[in-house]
Amino acid sequence: MSDTPASHTAMYVGIDVSNLTLAVDFLDQHGRSMRPRATYPNDPAGWTALRTAIVSAARLLHPGARVVCGMEATANMHKRLEQALRAETRRALEVHVLNPRSVKHFAKALLKDAKTDRMDSHLIALYLLRMQPRAQAPTSQLFEEFRGATRTRRRLVEERTHAKNRLHKLLRYHLPGYRTVLGRSLSKGLLMVLSQFQSPQAILDCPADQLAALSYGRGHRVGTALAQKLHHLAAQAPQAALSRVSQLEVRITARRIIELQEIIAEMDEAIAELLASLFPDQVLTTIPGLGEVSTAAILAEVIDIRRFPTKEQFIGYCGLYPIVWESGEAKRFYRMSFKGNRMLKMTLLVASAAARQYNPAIAIFYERLRRRGKSKKAAGGAIARKLAELVFTLLRRQEPWSPEKAMRGIAKSEAMRSEGSDSENTGIPCLTGVTLAGDEHLRPFSRSWNPRTSIVPLEGTHGQP
Repeated sequence: MSDTPASHTAMYVGIDVSNLTLAVDFLDQHGRSMRPRATYPNDPAGWTALRTAIVSAARLLHPGARVVCGMEATANMHKRLEQALRAETRRALEVHVLNPRSVKHFAKALLKDAKTDRMDSHLIALYLLRMQPRAQAPTSQLFEEFRGATRTRRRLVEERTHAKNRLHKLLRYHLPGYRTVLGRSLSKGLLMVLSQFQSPQAILDCPADQLAALSYGRGHRVGTALAQKLHHLAAQAPQAALSRVSQLEVRITARRIIELQEIIAEMDEAIAELLASLFPDQVLTTIPGLGEVSTAAILAEVIDIRRFPTKEQFIGYCGLYPIVWESGEAKRFYRMSFKGNRMLKMTLLVASAAARQYNPAIAIFYERLRRRGKSKKAAGGAIARKLAELVFTLLRRQEPWSPEKAMRGIAKSEAMRSEGSDSENTGIPCLTGVTLAGDEHLRPFSRSWNPRTSIVPLEGTHGQP
């Protein structure tokens, strides 16, 4: 076949992105190379050269042919390249950012063992040709900053959690019994004391009234009660004087927690402002238990709810579905999938705890699961999934939360439960006012199900988009 514009109906450009270079391969609709593989620097000059090379190779295509470019998501190294390709005006380019897991499993299906940048670029081009991924709508730069801010906040919260666990470990070793006296939480007053007095001896050397007068924040003081408790713990410490390294570890950890709390509070204000400007008519904050920060994290990952045709696909994207493990005579057990959008899954799991406290419908749903013998972990995963279904429904319908509809659904579900004698035909409350009889993720399972290894008690899996 000759290389004429009529002989090529599409071109697939695979780009392997690294920190410094871009390895590129060009394939036609038959998987044949259209031009030699090339390497470009991963900088503005390299992006311009790559765009020119793509436009030049596209001259072998007829005017209506597709030019498909694809690259794996690699932290943020691909972001500027994606923007540069989408900004090309000389030829319409279809740009895809691919899930690295999908490309990896595609390579396994082809029995590929070796791995180089040039081979990866060919593999990505072949993936575009064989799999034909759906076109992705571009997102604005402001939205990318919005999503980056929500993800940064999640990492800051995780870092704060690690720092708190580290401080608990230090206190457990140097001040045994502190949780009985001070409780489980690390108050700001305690953090302020530990940031200035890092050893039991230093606490004892400071008079109780001076320790109580120590101020933090706006008009807050440590207080006499906390100062006396700290003196009591320091007097019973097994070792009053600590080494310089131990004191340094206590001081740095306490100060880091204080610093992270201030940063997170500042991030929350900035995220709330962006949420109001990007989604002025969003309805998710009407759900009891969902605040502005959780809503922002959800909307930043969902992008556009219309890209999920069904509720099951959205649940699959969230990763809130179980997978079953069974082999031969081995007993069956369930656990939540490791797949899905990690940020979205964590947001919904954390938000479900708040919804359980402030949302009556969610609370009734949770208590019903607990009465049926489900573990706290299994019931928590189930309400996170139910919250995801609620998010999908409200976003698709663009209607606010209605407690009247939710309670009517619960009442209807209770009536169906009392009428039905078969437990597998039991109705459950749908939090948008529609009762789903025999909802699959609440059906009783076999006796081999182990609640200790289960997140959500369901048989079968749901596909992902």
